[in-house]
Amino acid sequence: MLTSVFELLFKYRPVVFERGHLVFSAPRIVSFVVLALALISIIVLWRYPTLGGRSSWRIRAGLLVLRGAVLVLVLVALLRPALLVSTAVPERNVVGILLDDSQSMQIIDDGTGPRADQLRQLFGGQAAPIPAALAERFQIRFYRFSRSAERIGNPEALRHDGGRSDLATALDDVRRDLAALPLAGLVLVSDGADNADSSVTRALLALSAAKIPVYTVGIGAERLRNDLELVRVEAPRVALQGSSVVVEALVRQSGSGRDSLELVVEAAGQRLAAQRFAPPGDGQATTVRVPVALPTSGARELVVRVPALSDEPITRNNERRLFVSVLARTEDILYFEGEPRFEFAFMRRAVAGDTNLHVVGLQRSAEGKYLRLGVRDSLDLIGGFPRSREDLFKYRALVLGSVEAAAFTAEQLRAISDFVGRRGGGLLLLGGRRAFAEGGYRDTPMEDLFPVSLESPADSGWLRVLDLELTPAGRAHPVTRVGGGTESAWDSMPPLTTVNRLGRLKPGATALAMGRDTAGRGEQVALAVQRFGRGKVAALAVQDVWLWKMNPAATLEDRRFEGFWRQMLRWLVNGTPDRLALTVQTDQVSPGEPITLLADVHDEAFLGVSAAQVTAEILSPSGQTSEVVMDWVVGTEGQYRTSVPTPEVGQYAVMARATVGADTLEAEPTFARVGDVGREFFGAEARPDLLRRISEETGGKFYPAATAAELPKDILYSERGITRTERLDLWDMPIVFLLVAGLLTAEWGLRRSRGLS
Repeated sequence: MLTSVFELLFKYRPVVFERGHLVFSAPRIVSFVVLALALISIIVLWRYPTLGGRSSWRIRAGLLVLRGAVLVLVLVALLRPALLVSTAVPERNVVGILLDDSQSMQIIDDGTGPRADQLRQLFGGQAAPIPAALAERFQIRFYRFSRSAERIGNPEALRHDGGRSDLATALDDVRRDLAALPLAGLVLVSDGADNADSSVTRALLALSAAKIPVYTVGIGAERLRNDLELVRVEAPRVALQGSSVVVEALVRQSGSGRDSLELVVEAAGQRLAAQRFAPPGDGQATTVRVPVALPTSGARELVVRVPALSDEPITRNNERRLFVSVLARTEDILYFEGEPRFEFAFMRRAVAGDTNLHVVGLQRSAEGKYLRLGVRDSLDLIGGFPRSREDLFKYRALVLGSVEAAAFTAEQLRAISDFVGRRGGGLLLLGGRRAFAEGGYRDTPMEDLFPVSLESPADSGWLRVLDLELTPAGRAHPVTRVGGGTESAWDSMPPLTTVNRLGRLKPGATALAMGRDTAGRGEQVALAVQRFGRGKVAALAVQDVWLWKMNPAATLEDRRFEGFWRQMLRWLVNGTPDRLALTVQTDQVSPGEPITLLADVHDEAFLGVSAAQVTAEILSPSGQTSEVVMDWVVGTEGQYRTSVPTPEVGQYAVMARATVGADTLEAEPTFARVGDVGREFFGAEARPDLLRRISEETGGKFYPAATAAELPKDILYSERGITRTERLDLWDMPIVFLLVAGLLTAEWGLRRSRGLS
């Protein structure tokens, strides 16, 4: 509408003024005449201030301005202003039309029909309004695109079944295909819901360098009505048999009016866990965490979903899948205690029956003397805490009890920090009179490991009796999932004591439990966790968790104390990497897409090895086995990469082995599924901002579907291809005559109202 009004007043479309160059085409003699008229006009206008009548100087100044404006317009018109603009030579240039053929075009987001219907109405064939108008001046080439672009003879060939929208690749494909032809520009018709791994910036730079304008047409609505979407789902890729893992989902809602929603986790058709949550506001998202028990080993494909609403336009985005490898192996954990105390014995006894956990105990009984329990070799830990990184890094997790920093050398303190940050191990810091700040850990290489800041050591005899209470984050964390339920189990825990004065929680750390002083002297963090480098750290700042087991109110069948320690140690070792760690970049891919494998290879000190021989073995859904050599990623120590084709649909299992010197390493298997992952239905709202960016950076123009009919008129003025220069007169624009008439009328009215001659 605005463009039509502009064209009515200014004779030409806005694009003409954007790309044209102003010139004056009057003959020289006319220019001299105009100059003479200008001088005469100045003399005439000079007399205006001397006019008599009932007028003030403001009125006379106004008359002067009005008459002067009229004369300026007339004099400029006499100079014959015009625009020089390049226009496409008829039938000599090519226009490439890229039509979105992805699954997102099937979405019904306006309540009437799918986006594909709107595309067909505008570009459905040579007889459609826009292609028909373009065909009068250009040769047209049609392309359909999803993951890549493909030449088609007619838009009737569109199927809208593409599993990925890759605008960058599509634009690159068409640019190269038409490189030898006089290309006037490209027309991109899409909802803009790009979900490719590649950035569109690369394609835009190439188009800009070649001066190829892209005219974009936006299809679809920016907001889906009354829709739920699982934006993201995460869980540990590896877990020990019998552990609980937390599935974290980000749920976004469009619309409102629901009291509560439910997040469900299933595997092999069985319901494993569920969590009710309050829905977020319209257009907002919320994070939901669901603890899931994994009692059996093997590959578990977890299905995470939010039950669909009755009137949802898209239900494919209510479900996501992910793989978790559940391992039935035994993990070694080193527990170093600095003094004889009950915590050491009770904790080891609590997990003694867990075949997946092997706790090696090292207790200092006197200066230079140690009690060793559960060692695998008679020489292990014979000299106390490991002095070499290789000896320490063979463990998966480390527990430090009431032991002061002075018990370690500076190198051992750095090794503990690297055990977490570089090796990726788990560290549990227990409270005690020789722990935390009281143990002298401030200003040591280990200080950054602590999830809480280390304040000044507590005074001698400082003691607090605490009632522990879970935080909101603690209620969903696997460490605190003990017994039949979380909160009820912790409510019955007896008061515990601490001798450690803790500071504030560090940024990035999470408090799972707070301790409220029974004497009313405030509260402090009792249990906190944080990520540190590749590993994780937990701080349990109480000294007598064993009182939970000795609680007189507990029965012999009460196994919550044992459950807590099992969950704690399992959480510490879950995700601890091996020397050879194999991962898939994406464990759910569409048919025809390759599976990208990444392998990290380390020596015994967990330094990257870039001279290893790494081979991946792939087991297809039909049982066929193939091998592929993985290539070192240049510039990344110890990382190897390869892509595996996926000719079959179904579940793939991938193993890997690496030769590092005389050692042969084998990785735990990982898994991926090939099938329709519904990628097009996630983040499927139309994205006009992306389409607008594409057009602006290439010199084209963006059109909503409602104004797309204007595109053929604008593309005529493309400066690409075979063009000719046209001169378009401006002196006879309707706006000029309207302005002259309006100014003269205003002057006449003002003169009449003041009785001026």
